[in-house]
Amino acid sequence: MTKNVSNKLVYYIFGMLLGLPFVAVATCLHAWLTAIPVTLQLLVHEQQTNELLWIIDFAPVVLCCAIGYIGRTKDFYESILNNIPADVVVFDKIHRYLYANPYAIKNPKYRRKIIGMDDYEYCAYRKRDRKYADERRNQFITAKNNEGGLTWEETMKAPDGNYVTHLRGLYPVKDNNGELRLMIGYALDISDRKRLEDRKAKLIEQLRERNKKLNDFSSIIAHNVRAPLSNIASVIDLIDDTDDLEQLSMLHAYLRPSVESVSEVLNQLVDALHVMQDADIEYRNNTLHDCIELVVSTLAIEIESCGARLRRKFDADATLYGPPEYINSILLNLVSNALKYRSAEREPEITISAEDWGEVVLLSVADNGLGIDMKSHGDKLFKIGKVFHDNPGAKGFGLFMTKSQVESMNGKIWVESEPCKGSTFFVQLKKGR
Repeated sequence: MTKNVSNKLVYYIFGMLLGLPFVAVATCLHAWLTAIPVTLQLLVHEQQTNELLWIIDFAPVVLCCAIGYIGRTKDFYESILNNIPADVVVFDKIHRYLYANPYAIKNPKYRRKIIGMDDYEYCAYRKRDRKYADERRNQFITAKNNEGGLTWEETMKAPDGNYVTHLRGLYPVKDNNGELRLMIGYALDISDRKRLEDRKAKLIEQLRERNKKLNDFSSIIAHNVRAPLSNIASVIDLIDDTDDLEQLSMLHAYLRPSVESVSEVLNQLVDALHVMQDADIEYRNNTLHDCIELVVSTLAIEIESCGARLRRKFDADATLYGPPEYINSILLNLVSNALKYRSAEREPEITISAEDWGEVVLLSVADNGLGIDMKSHGDKLFKIGKVFHDNPGAKGFGLFMTKSQVESMNGKIWVESEPCKGSTFFVQLKKGR
């Protein structure tokens, strides 16, 4: 027993000096050392002393060749693992690191240090949060008890500030008795794939939304264009049936409103399509004060005629980030609606506010007008062709356009309202660069 232990110790030291696995060196040495006495017995029996000396001289050469082959094989496989563009680690059965390639741990010092450690020891060494080790230990236990191992996606913030997503996995290697021998861990950088998947999902959602809006367009065209076109057709038939100049003049007067109605509907549809399709429109910081002044000048006659009072509650340097034509259109629509749906029982008051919420600005336009029954109409408020008051000028395009413009800038819009008390529209937009 003592001799066997001594031999194994010699093999181990010899292997450490050569940088070779203990088992490989032990196997070669044991084969060489046990071959000599057997060969001696055979040759002495046959009295072939010359051949005996040749065999004894040749045995070290065989050993060196075997060791060289093992060394080259080891280097070959290590070079593959070290150059695979993926994280590769190997654990023993109690979750200690046996190997980590340069993609898993780039710093050579840390890569050498981690061998023989578990994640708790390595976290303590790197002064990392212990929860990282807890997660890894739970994953190791799950993979150990799962025949097919474990895979999961992990997204982390890289030192450069970008988010990186890895597909990680643990695969158990077991012996014939089902006992765990090794655990192989790997990770592949799938950040580009995830970005493509997210982009694809976003495009699919955009296409779904556009198809829905196209259906809305079809409905609004059928509703708003059919009536004036029918009127135009009827008037043309009457024109064909008369030669009376006075009657022709009267029929001509009937044609103009119908033609203007068709033209207005088509222009609004074209504007809505431009909002959805224009991805390259210029963004910039817009001074809110200047935007409000433009709206006031545009609606000056209507504001004066109804005696409306406009209040401003925002800093003089407040800005909204986005395409100027969108910002102006949003403000114009909201203020115009506040004037259009004013109450006949009180003097119109409109308050325009802006609050700095860090990375975003919350814009609000509040009025004391007719208000909206949100329980009945809240889910239809921003849909195309929907109107909620008996106003002859209402076409159901204003709020639809406003919502489309806000969402095209990755903003949000919502409303709080009560019938006969007024409405407040809220728009959340980026503050700027």
